[in-house]
Amino acid sequence: MKKNKKTLIAAIPLFLIVILVFAGFGVWKKYRDTLMQNQEEQMLLTTRILSENMAMSAEEYEESLSFLAKTAENRPQDEAKQLYREFIDTQTSFITNLYLEDEQGKLLECVKDVQIVSSQLLTQSSAKNSIYMEKDTDGKIYNVYKRVLKDGRKICLMIDAEKYYQKLISGIHIGTNGYIVVKDAEGTIIMHPKKEQWGIPVIAGRKKMYPDLDYSSLEKMIEDQKKRKEGISHYYSYWWTNEERPRVQKISAYSPVQIGDSFWVVSAVIDYDDLYEPIAEGFLKMVCIFVGILLAAGIAVVLFGRVMRDMRRAVREINDLKELNEQLEKMHRSEQSIAHQQRLQIMGTMTGGIAHEFNNFLTPIMGYAELLMMELPEGSEEQDSAKEIYEASEKAKDVVRQISSLSRKNVETVYKNISIKKFMTRAERMMESVCTPLIHMESEFRVDDEMILGNATQLNQVLLNVCVNAVHAIGKNQGNIRISCRSEEKEKLAQGVIEKLSDVWKKYIHIQVKDNGCGMDKETLRQIFDPFFTTKKGGEGTGLGLALAEQIITSHKGYIYAESKKGEGSTFHIYLPVLDTEHMPQIVQNIPRKDYRIVVADDNAKVLQLLKKNFEKIGIQIQTCMKREELQKCLEQQQADVLVVDETMEDCSGVDFCMSLAGRYPDMLKLIIIDGVNREMAEARQKGIIDGYVEKPVSDTAILEAIVEKPVSDTAILEAIRNCASQPV
Repeated sequence: MKKNKKTLIAAIPLFLIVILVFAGFGVWKKYRDTLMQNQEEQMLLTTRILSENMAMSAEEYEESLSFLAKTAENRPQDEAKQLYREFIDTQTSFITNLYLEDEQGKLLECVKDVQIVSSQLLTQSSAKNSIYMEKDTDGKIYNVYKRVLKDGRKICLMIDAEKYYQKLISGIHIGTNGYIVVKDAEGTIIMHPKKEQWGIPVIAGRKKMYPDLDYSSLEKMIEDQKKRKEGISHYYSYWWTNEERPRVQKISAYSPVQIGDSFWVVSAVIDYDDLYEPIAEGFLKMVCIFVGILLAAGIAVVLFGRVMRDMRRAVREINDLKELNEQLEKMHRSEQSIAHQQRLQIMGTMTGGIAHEFNNFLTPIMGYAELLMMELPEGSEEQDSAKEIYEASEKAKDVVRQISSLSRKNVETVYKNISIKKFMTRAERMMESVCTPLIHMESEFRVDDEMILGNATQLNQVLLNVCVNAVHAIGKNQGNIRISCRSEEKEKLAQGVIEKLSDVWKKYIHIQVKDNGCGMDKETLRQIFDPFFTTKKGGEGTGLGLALAEQIITSHKGYIYAESKKGEGSTFHIYLPVLDTEHMPQIVQNIPRKDYRIVVADDNAKVLQLLKKNFEKIGIQIQTCMKREELQKCLEQQQADVLVVDETMEDCSGVDFCMSLAGRYPDMLKLIIIDGVNREMAEARQKGIIDGYVEKPVSDTAILEAIVEKPVSDTAILEAIRNCASQPV
């Protein structure tokens, strides 16, 4: 019995040692796998960053090639040569040369002298674009981006591949013997630390160089890379940079590089032992300490647990820092946009109230001017004065509508048929008035009887803004401003413009305003239509002129853009759709007069007085009210045929009042007087709460036209609602 107890006691330490061994093995495996995975992810991150940079570089080279190809196709040969030389001379990156070759690959023209001794196709990135690896007589290697021109020639952009690899890739050190290699989609080496291996297939080329080696594991890894996915592979291969070429286990982290329709592969290669040995050495030290201090096993376990916890915490902190950095970048990018939105909101609040008050002022002015025109003798000087007052009020009405558009409350503008020839003639005189004596203005109008649908005041404002900018660009120097206008079929418009224009219109009026002022650089040109952007000194410009011009042209279903070069002047292009006059809606001819009894409600006594005089003058019964109670009593005493109520009365809302009448007066036409159409008005019209609306300044003619106007279709109402919803609040 005692012997059994002794055996049991002796077995306990052995049992504990076995448990510790298994536990230690498990800890080791987890420790090794975690660190290996972190290291592999770092390698994968490195290749991903490199692949994204290479993809961006390839895209920039192909864009430059596309631009140069257009130059070769659209410009005279001498002018194209000069542009090629200037392009190469201004390059500070890896672009070293540019040349043209014929269909058979024979060199035709070259910016810098070079003799190519070998050429090898790497990638067919698209139907027109391809990338070759070429070597000159000095043994220097280039990646050459080629594009086929319409006449069969090829324009070729030479990239110094060796310099690219040395500056951006070779300096990245991975382990003791690790390196970065770039391959194409078929496994041909594009970049490698050993220059002799550039341009050879990974498998076939090395088999030819070293036929006695085992490539089975390497072949499987290459097949994985051809799947156009990023990943990590463990395989057996050789150190090609070592003359002895020892067989080792390697780790390859690879990521695809998007090259047009094809791809390349960036691969980071490292010796497995470079990752494994530091981990093993670290763990071995821990085991030695653990064995040496067996009695402190518990403490060692606690310490190990802390290490693991710290590692997880570090990973979480890194992820948190990454997320925080992304949020900070987003905030930084949106700071200026937020500031613009705040200023626009303030302007919207102010202009909405200003527009409403000015409409109330304009209503009696226009009304009394109409009365004077009707009462005064035809052709008299007094009637001409009244007519001038009325026309000036109409222009002021258009200006108020433009001010109201800044508050985003007025999404509709009354458009009229405009003869483009007459409009441009008047606009030219207006633009001449802002030119200095040193500026000479030329014009060329190749239009006949074309019509556009629009607002002449707004379009005049656009041309005036463009002309003022041209005058400022010329400054105190002598200069020229040339205005041209012509009609163009949509199919013949310039490339890039046609994509912006609607297919509804067959023809467009193309207006050009060209100056020979100081011009703009690309960065300035990109921002000219942004609100509050200005190149003028503080206090000299608001930065709203061109922003409003773009808004106006867009609302006219047109398109505006600019072309400019620093020191060479600017050209503004405006496209407006030509109206098909054969399908214009017919204007209502017969307006009822004595058939209707009209009730008008408004809190402005002058407006009511004017309307009452005008309607009584043409023999139509009208009742006016200023309060809600007065209006209710008026309708109860005698049913009206038409109710016209202001939306912004002091003690009630026009829509709310019409809603309270639902079902009580089914035959009564309900109209709302508004500053501008909004979502609420469109929805009220769709739901049948109201039958229509009249925009301020209101007049007897506008009310009568609204009475005989045909109901708006559901499609038009829904479109109005969508337009309202698309406007920012």
